[in-house]
Amino acid sequence: MKNFYNCIIVLLLIACISCGKKEYPPSTTEGSPVFNCTMSMNGVPTSIEAGVNNYYMYSSFQQDSNNVYGFIAGLKQTNCTNCPNSLQIQINDFKVSATNSITQIDSSLIPGNYNYLASNAASFYFAQFQSSYNKPAASYLWNFGDGVTSTSINPNHIYKKSGKYNISLTVTGLNSCESSIYNVQNIGTVNYKFRTRIDADSTMGTSINFSSINSQGIGPYQYLWNFGDGTPTSTLANPTHAYQYTGAYPVTLRVIDGNNDTAYAKYNTVTQNDISSCAANYSVNAVSQTPNALGLSNVVVNWIDGNGTFYTSKNAQQPANSYFNILSVENFKNNDNNQLTKKLHVKFTCTIYNGATAILINNADAIICVAYK
Repeated sequence: MKNFYNCIIVLLLIACISCGKKEYPPSTTEGSPVFNCTMSMNGVPTSIEAGVNNYYMYSSFQQDSNNVYGFIAGLKQTNCTNCPNSLQIQINDFKVSATNSITQIDSSLIPGNYNYLASNAASFYFAQFQSSYNKPAASYLWNFGDGVTSTSINPNHIYKKSGKYNISLTVTGLNSCESSIYNVQNIGTVNYKFRTRIDADSTMGTSINFSSINSQGIGPYQYLWNFGDGTPTSTLANPTHAYQYTGAYPVTLRVIDGNNDTAYAKYNTVTQNDISSCAANYSVNAVSQTPNALGLSNVVVNWIDGNGTFYTSKNAQQPANSYFNILSVENFKNNDNNQLTKKLHVKFTCTIYNGATAILINNADAIICVAYK
């Protein structure tokens, strides 16, 4: 019995010692994100960061005389006037708003490319899309390649910047058959005009007539077809192809125009005697240029150098390699004025001017914060 009590005492001592040694993980508080910008200015690496050397990220917004909101981020030192070595970025809203009204921030600031505000204001590009599907459809899902989607059958879409966009359409049928088509489309003007698309006409059996429809290109044209079944290609403008087997096939076309510009097209084709396969396709029926005199969705980059000289990208023609790209947008806490804010990751290249000299900002990468109403 004595040994039994001794064992009990030993076990209790071990338990106490173990409890005494138990360690809990330290409390941690996640810090605020660091707002910063790294860039090259006329070839000189430059970096500024909130919380370092008395820098702070100021977020604000303003509504101009045309009732267009501008969402503003300012990375500068505190307690200074005409602060040297400070950066300001303003991104305009995509529309005109009523005075002091609430903005549609989730439509205004989305990932994608944006033009710089210039005296010869860059235009928008209005594109009209038309879908086709060989079965009764239940739903449509478009992705316009600039961060915007649509569930319309034949949508219209405004592109803020000319360029090449990977545009896709996915259609789901009433029988749950799903088909997708992806195409890189040239949207805009000056080296981005030439487009091509495929039309097809099924004849008896497995033979299909194909035709290319070229837009805005300049002849002569060079064609290269791939019919999706592993057979030899064709260089004809409008070939006819006989498939060996009934079924659905992904057809691709490459066209080079007289300016040596290249356009591509894809098409989901189904042989006439295939009653089970579904095929979604689309075409860009028209792209028209829409003036943007109000600077909607345009960007202004301002810089004050170490001598207090003010430089801006506003009202200046930007070189062809200039760009401004929003990579991500997320909610952030209210600023010091209790205004709603968004945290943005942006990359950009531009030239800024002070009237006499110019500074090239190259390969800028920034985390910024803007306010909105």
